[in-house]
Amino acid sequence: MLLEYIAIAVMIAIATLIAFIAIGMGELFGPKKDTAAKAIPYESGIVPTGAGTRRMPVRFYLIAVLFILFDIEVVFFLPWAIVFRQLRIFGLIE
Repeated sequence: MLLEYIAIAVMIAIATLIAFIAIGMGELFGPKKDTAAKAIPYESGIVPTGAGTRRMPVRFYLIAVLFILFDIEVVFFLPWAIVFRQLRIFGLIE
């Protein structure tokens, strides 16, 4: 019983070690000099005008939630609609 936990602990330790090595290599060998162009929010070449933050009306969040709801509904209903001819009334009732 204890051997299974030891194996899991070793895997977690190895994964953590690999993650720290990857972060350390990025810090060690990555670019270090920031330019003024890197400081702006968008690197599209267009100079931003005005503030980058403004309030979003709540209705946009409502539209986003409704979109996700209907998108998930389509994911579940599409396979059912494809096999509806084979299932006939049983597929409708079930």
